Amino acid sequence: MTKILLLSSLLASILFARENPFFSTSENQIHSTTSQEDTQKPPLTTMTYNFPNHSRVLKEVTFTFQNLDGTTETRKLEIDQSIDWRAPLILSQSNEKSVKKSIPITAAPACDLGFIQFSASKNHLTIMTKDPMIRNFSLSDPSSVAIDFKHAGVFETYQKELSSIPFTKVTVTNHQQFARATITLDGQHTCKISTINSGISVVCK
Repeated sequence: MTKILLLSSLLASILFARENPFFSTSENQIHSTTSQEDTQKPPLTTMTYNFPNHSRVLKEVTFTFQNLDGTTETRKLEIDQSIDWRAPLILSQSNEKSVKKSIPITAAPACDLGFIQFSASKNHLTIMTKDPMIRNFSLSDPSSVAIDFKHAGVFETYQKELSSIPFTKVTVTNHQQFARATITLDGQHTCKISTINSGISVVCK
């Protein structure tokens, strides 16, 4: 009889016990939590983004925006078009029509050091010389291309500013048994260097 009473008491305590004593058993007292963050933000006017100088193709743009109910949503815009990294990308929500600014390209410059001449037009630089090329290599700081020619003559360091994008400056230095022409670029470029009848051709992309 005692065992039956104990068993009955144990079952009754299990039935009436709360799953968690620290939470109320009344559903009316359970409230959802909402963010009270201020959603008032300044209006979007115009923003610009400057591309790194090694970028060439804009593949896509991703927009993440906040909805009226506070949730966030992401949309991806496929573009896949070539770009000029020198011109900034303009993001605007204005009624005014944006005007695309073109980058002026001046007339092709030329410089002459006697045994070597340089002529640039847009992305093509022609180096006219009878001295054979020994080697060429790229430099990163600043971004430039160095070309060594077999030349035994003595001369002072020669430097000339160029104004044909992407070429900004050429420097010719004496290294006793060879001369080095260093062509400074306006950013990172892929350059193709080849031998032509008049000397060397440098084409940058």
